[in-house]
Amino acid sequence: MNFSKNTIIDTILTLIIIGGIILGGAKDHIFFIIPILALIALIVIRRIRIKRFIKSEKERLREEWGKGHNGKVAIKNIRQLFDFLPKEKPGFFIDEITWRDLNMDSIFLKMDHTQSLAGMNFLYNLLRIPLFNKEELIHRNNIINYFRNNKDISIDIQWPLSRLGKEEGANVFFFFRQGLDINTDKLILYRILSILPFITLALFAINPPLAISSFTMVLFVNAIIYQNNKNRIFYELEAFNYLGSMTNCLKTIDQIKGFEINGYKDKAAPLLKDTASIRKNISKLKSGAYDGSDIQVIKDFLNMIVLRETIIFYNTVKLINKNRENYIEIYKLLGEIDCFISIASYRESLNYFCEPNLLEDRNLIFIEATNLYHPLLDKPVPYNISQRNLGALITGSNASGKSTFLRTIGVNALLSQTLYMALAEKYSGNYFKLLTSIGMADSIEEGDSYFMAEAKSLKRIIDSIDIRIPTLCILDEIFRGTNTLERINAAKEVLDYMVDRNVMIFAATHDLELTILMEGKLTNYHFQEDIKEKDIEFDYILRKGPCTSRNAIAILRYLDYPPEIYENAEKRVLES
Repeated sequence: MNFSKNTIIDTILTLIIIGGIILGGAKDHIFFIIPILALIALIVIRRIRIKRFIKSEKERLREEWGKGHNGKVAIKNIRQLFDFLPKEKPGFFIDEITWRDLNMDSIFLKMDHTQSLAGMNFLYNLLRIPLFNKEELIHRNNIINYFRNNKDISIDIQWPLSRLGKEEGANVFFFFRQGLDINTDKLILYRILSILPFITLALFAINPPLAISSFTMVLFVNAIIYQNNKNRIFYELEAFNYLGSMTNCLKTIDQIKGFEINGYKDKAAPLLKDTASIRKNISKLKSGAYDGSDIQVIKDFLNMIVLRETIIFYNTVKLINKNRENYIEIYKLLGEIDCFISIASYRESLNYFCEPNLLEDRNLIFIEATNLYHPLLDKPVPYNISQRNLGALITGSNASGKSTFLRTIGVNALLSQTLYMALAEKYSGNYFKLLTSIGMADSIEEGDSYFMAEAKSLKRIIDSIDIRIPTLCILDEIFRGTNTLERINAAKEVLDYMVDRNVMIFAATHDLELTILMEGKLTNYHFQEDIKEKDIEFDYILRKGPCTSRNAIAILRYLDYPPEIYENAEKRVLES
């Protein structure tokens, strides 16, 4: 059996306390000073341990600042706040297709430096809802910058948030939605039964036999009630604990110097006041959890006689349900603080970023960026782009970088309107409604072919167009699921329709005919490659003008297809 150093020290001090008490009672009262000194030593040592633990944890947080956090997270858990707050969503939010097309789950995990599940939920919700108000974005940015410029305060706040953690609390939204589904109507009856043992004991002075029988009967009833509720209390204690941990976390943060930013203290004060009695009750219930000790047996017996634990439990349920909205606000407040500190840490991990220049101008739709890059690439090739009242049509060979460029445009437009940052040296643009159709697939469940799925995706974009608000539309290989003749003509009409309705289009295509048909409405850009005998090299540089090369057959050669296949294919291309 292995014993830690701390266990050995605690055991020795405990034995000294017991021995001192025995000596004091058997020999001389002077020996009572021994257990007193040992008890003081035990308290001091444990406090030192706690301080050392907190110090080491804060050092860990300091070491992790500005670094990505690797960890497996259930995606279904990080979107709970977003799913829970449908009434608080504005008229526009990022839909499921756009979120998936932009690989936002992966980007979220890359950006997530939060310490709590509440922080993760808030960050996810924030990224799903772009803002169209510069004042609100700047306010959000000021808070992030405050935490970034005050790292010590941020670390102090991260510590209690890390204790709240990401592993627990996934079920708290059941409570947020409907409260605790526990009937508290019997609370009055339990209160009456709790005082009956004292009344029956008072009968001893008048009628002892009646007092004994009455006490026995009351004890029997209370014992049944206590045992029936014991398991229920244990089952619900997990939810209670998380709610108690939330309020304890907020209380600890509230005491940190520097927490005054954004009026957080003023927001926290009434929430902590209204839930203070609940926090105390939860502590009492936790202290009553069975640990197998002799003292616990005595406590259980006393609880059983007067139903103390049962009454506290049902009273707490009543108070918690009454304060359900307060707990939702506490969760959101903790999430907001954790989220903004997380973004401050994430910004430290970047080589460079900028605050975007966003304009609300109905006469000009534009995107201009210098050295724009994608957050998931370790060694990105940055892009320079300047589009004013004209979208862009991107051509290029397979795997040349078209889709990555499209996603880079979309992701940075979203980050600009949510976190007030762009991964670029300079970024300017409108406030956009952002919609994409990039990675469509067949849907077996809905019976949709590839073309049908893509057509539905494009229709949702067309239906959402509002000429009063510029739309940024990202398209990849429009109508690729049908024949060439219909694809090109249908694509031209769809693109014309969008361009005429205040839509900034960034579209990729292999159909070089579109580069001619859309001339004057979309600016042509392309990517190119360097084809060698046994290799294909891409530089991923965005160039002006349409693509003039193809590489599909070269890839067949590169993959060692039989020569007759790629050689005959090349002949047919040259003859056509």
